[in-house]
Amino acid sequence: MEDFIINKAGAKIYKDITRHKLLSLPVLKNNTEQGIVYEVLSTGVLGSQRTPIITVKEKNGEVVAYRLPDELRDWVEHSMGMKLSGFDVFPSEIEFGIIDNHAYAEIL
Repeated sequence: MEDFIINKAGAKIYKDITRHKLLSLPVLKNNTEQGIVYEVLSTGVLGSQRTPIITVKEKNGEVVAYRLPDELRDWVEHSMGMKLSGFDVFPSEIEFGIIDNHAYAEIL
C-alpha cells in the first residue's frame, strides 16, 4: 500500500504528515515589508490534529504540498468553506509571513 496519494493539483500528500516540509515564513519588521509569495493551488487539513497544508506551484513548475503553522488553520478552513459555498479563490498568489510573532496569509 502506498504511503501517499496524488491530489488533484499533482502534489504528493503523505499519510505521515511529518514527511511534508513546513513552509518557511519570513519574519518581517513591519507591514511595509513583503513576505514570500507562492502560487497556491489548494488548501486542506490532514490527520486527527487537522494540520493545515497548502499545495503550491513552485517557480520551477513543480507542484508541492507544505505544512503550515497551526496558527494558519483558521485561514485554511475558511478557504475550504468558501470553496464548499461555490467560491474557490485558488489558484491565487498568496503572500505569507510573520509580523509581531503572528503568521499571516494574504491573497494578492
